[in-house]
Amino acid sequence: MKCLYCDKEIDTLSLTSLFLKEDELCEKCRKQLNRERKIIEVSGLKIETFYEYDGLFRSMLLQYKECHDEALKGVFLYGIEDYINLRYFGYQLLPVPSTGTKIRQRGFDHLAGIFENVKLPRVKGLMMNREMCQEGKSLSERREIIDNYSYNGVHLNKVLIVDDVVTTGSSLMGVFRTIEPISKKIKVLSLAYKKY
Repeated sequence: MKCLYCDKEIDTLSLTSLFLKEDELCEKCRKQLNRERKIIEVSGLKIETFYEYDGLFRSMLLQYKECHDEALKGVFLYGIEDYINLRYFGYQLLPVPSTGTKIRQRGFDHLAGIFENVKLPRVKGLMMNREMCQEGKSLSERREIIDNYSYNGVHLNKVLIVDDVVTTGSSLMGVFRTIEPISKKIKVLSLAYKKY
């Protein structure tokens, strides 16, 4: 099997491969991702993260999302899926929604792909009030998204809000504020954070 990112042959006889499903990245690429679980605070929210949004992670995420390389969807949560399933057992998963325009351009929902093997039930009914893409926007323009969500669904018990990258925290804060009145407990997780 070849690495999905660098295309080099993968040594499939590693100790890790005995306990986890086979990694689709070679050992060198996996190490360059520098996974480190952290709790950060952005816009008053405590957010669990696993990567810094730089170097190989940034490049790989952009290749997945913007170059439509759907084969990469499984590499981001490799070795983290079981942790999420156990740590957040009893929670419902609520991905931050992408714009309909972005989903149509890509041909897939990138967060749904990344989290498809997480065994938590999904929350339905969260939507954007109007299409707002944060790409290339200033800090003040990004903050406008906070009030751009609405929820049309049942009351929720425990919710895990998930996103791919947290920069200003506006999307996560917007989703949090929208579901806070109808949810008993909310946790927030982002794969990566942008360090300033």
